[in-house]
Amino acid sequence: MKILIGLLVLLVLLVGLVLALPFFVDLNKYQAQYKPLIEDALNRKVQLQDIRLTIWPRIGARVAGFAVLDDPSFGSAPFASLASLDVGVKLMPLLSGKVEVEEITLHQPVITVIKNANGVLNASTIGRKGVAVPEKPSRAPIPSTEGPLKILGLLAVDRVSIDGGKLTYRDLSAAKPTEYVLQDMELLLQDVRLRRTPSLHFSSLVQPFNLPVKLDGSFGPLTETMDIDAITFELGVGKTDFTITGNAAGNDANIYITSPVINTANLPVSLPLKQPVDIKKFQMAAEVKGQGVTLKTLSFQLFDGQVKGQGKLIAGSDAPPFKGGVAVQGVQLGPALSVVAETPISVSGTAGADLSLQGKGFSMPDLTKTLEGIGHLAVKDGKIEGVNLLQEAVSALKIAGISLDNAKATVFSTIETDLAIKQGMINVQRLLMDSHDFQATGGGTVGFDQRLNLLVNLTLSEEMSRKIAEAAPVVKIAMKDGRVRLPLTISGTTQASSYGVDLTGVTGKVQQQVKKKVEEAVGGLFKGTTKSEDLKKEGEELLKGLFGR
Repeated sequence: MKILIGLLVLLVLLVGLVLALPFFVDLNKYQAQYKPLIEDALNRKVQLQDIRLTIWPRIGARVAGFAVLDDPSFGSAPFASLASLDVGVKLMPLLSGKVEVEEITLHQPVITVIKNANGVLNASTIGRKGVAVPEKPSRAPIPSTEGPLKILGLLAVDRVSIDGGKLTYRDLSAAKPTEYVLQDMELLLQDVRLRRTPSLHFSSLVQPFNLPVKLDGSFGPLTETMDIDAITFELGVGKTDFTITGNAAGNDANIYITSPVINTANLPVSLPLKQPVDIKKFQMAAEVKGQGVTLKTLSFQLFDGQVKGQGKLIAGSDAPPFKGGVAVQGVQLGPALSVVAETPISVSGTAGADLSLQGKGFSMPDLTKTLEGIGHLAVKDGKIEGVNLLQEAVSALKIAGISLDNAKATVFSTIETDLAIKQGMINVQRLLMDSHDFQATGGGTVGFDQRLNLLVNLTLSEEMSRKIAEAAPVVKIAMKDGRVRLPLTISGTTQASSYGVDLTGVTGKVQQQVKKKVEEAVGGLFKGTTKSEDLKKEGEELLKGLFGR
């Protein structure tokens, strides 16, 4: 009995001693050894308030008040901080003298990423081994392979988690500074070891959109160089799901993204659309080489048609230069235009286009200055609602008594035109429109500011030409091969268009005929071959022939 009591007392003393270890073992005295290693790896100054040994629920250490200071050129506030950091190690390897990390938990981390007025990120020099923190920021758009990912790859750990984190992105380079926040971040990273493939779960709420985001998948296997043979993720953005696959080697990567349907109302960006749009069967393949991004394939269905594209972009500047092409087939033009702008005039039909474009930046001011391109547009079997071009021409001639089937619409079988884009202007070249009552050719300009300046030559059908000639005989002068040709001008804006008929050609022909008759009559008077009574009669016949009265 005394032996059992002694063993029990010894066991209690041992347990008490183990539980008391955190109070007797001071890990803070080792800061001088491991703190410089952390600062060298991150290329940032760090702060540690306290570090203690933990026994329960597992053996390890707890770091309180950990902070990574910001680039001095951005300020003295922390770039990243957390309430506490728990590191747990495995017991059995520890008894044999080896340290194997089992779990790392970050409690309430707060990270602030800032882009300054010059467009430089405060994260641009993190982890760039051997690169001193500059007094003035410099562009470093290509991430370093010496960064935290390499540290993570070299660190063997079963589980890394984030509990209640917050990430803020603040853009001070825009005309109106913006801020986006990932709040309530939850992260679970498992099986982080060299030559293993870690799994990842991440969720957060994006503000100011109040948009939930979730990411699940795996990447690996991990290597010292951080080359990743396979990336497989399922990304959920609100109600939209994406599948992301690919691989990475150094600063190069291949990325493939697909989605069955994308509704623009669920995207965390503001698009200039009047109503949400469904983008179906989205597929994208991109290749990244350093600062260059090549869009190898872009394909999706939109408004019952197919859109395909490809292009190149050079990152690392506020207005990145790009070059590419877009092909459109079978898009229903009416619904497409209705979500872009509300105008008194709408165009329906099945549209196709081929465009080659190049420029810099993606804001409207940048595109107005730099966007250039050429292409071809065709619309089949459509209608221009809100205006009847033939009626506008008849009204401009002040001809009464002409009845048209569609007083407020222009029905056409084909509209085709070549396009040239430069300096905020779309040049419409070799325009051709086929309609039942006329054929139109011409060209002009349409500005990014919606201003119109078009000249369209209407060649009326024989039946319509006869009707107009009977109502206004003077128009007979503009006839050729039994058809009336009228030059119609379109000006104003897409919101308020105005129409007119250029009668210079018609009045010029009238003047030529009158001048010829007058010259003949005056010559006859001087020669005595024409009498005044004959002159009066010829004048009446001339006017009657010209104006029908």
